[in-house]
Amino acid sequence: MKKTRILILILSLLISGGIPHVLRAEGLIEGFRKVAPAVGALYSRNIGGDLTFTCTVTAIEKEEKVTLFLTAYHCVRQDVAYLITLDGKQFYAARVWRIPHDKLDAAKYPRRYGEPETDMAFFLVDKNLPVQPIKVGDDTGIEPGTRILVVGFPLGITKINYEGIIAGRLEQAGSDRDGYLMLQSFGAPGSSGSAVIDAGDNTIVGVLVSAESARVGLPVIFATPISYRRWLINAEE
Repeated sequence: MKKTRILILILSLLISGGIPHVLRAEGLIEGFRKVAPAVGALYSRNIGGDLTFTCTVTAIEKEEKVTLFLTAYHCVRQDVAYLITLDGKQFYAARVWRIPHDKLDAAKYPRRYGEPETDMAFFLVDKNLPVQPIKVGDDTGIEPGTRILVVGFPLGITKINYEGIIAGRLEQAGSDRDGYLMLQSFGAPGSSGSAVIDAGDNTIVGVLVSAESARVGLPVIFATPISYRRWLINAEE
């Protein structure tokens, strides 16, 4: 009798989709467990010493003496110092390393006609931090419906995990956002710079940069494709 009840329970879960739902939830939990420790908050400090939360950053690579972080270019400011924290307790001095070529010197490195804007930047911390970086992936073949993970600091409040999907890609030749990924996910000021992570292999396919919304309906969230990093150059030249 007991075996019969167990069999009925298993069959009901299969029919209702309960088992796939449980497995999916477990996969999300494991994915966030791997990703979240590599996500930090970027702060700027002005000459008066005021510390201001700016954007989200994600560790993507580290070597013997440095750790590399990904964020959005519009998070970069002039005449400020930068600090990154992964846990809200310890802060590390950071510096801008790579930015879009036209932002460094538009006359010397102009943006070609038809080249989209690259809202992306890399920061360096001159220390090998105790963090496991998230690998950079490839967005070129990503399909609508691909599940994504995003970890960020919406409104600068705290580190928040949320999921979503790739909703499509903007196909507008000549537009500043041509080729940008469009997301069905959550976002708010402070989420800018968050890595968009393919939930299938936990690799980065983009960086969240902006959202547009009307008075009704869901907002359209945009992410710079990670492949656009080819248009970044050394900011220290």
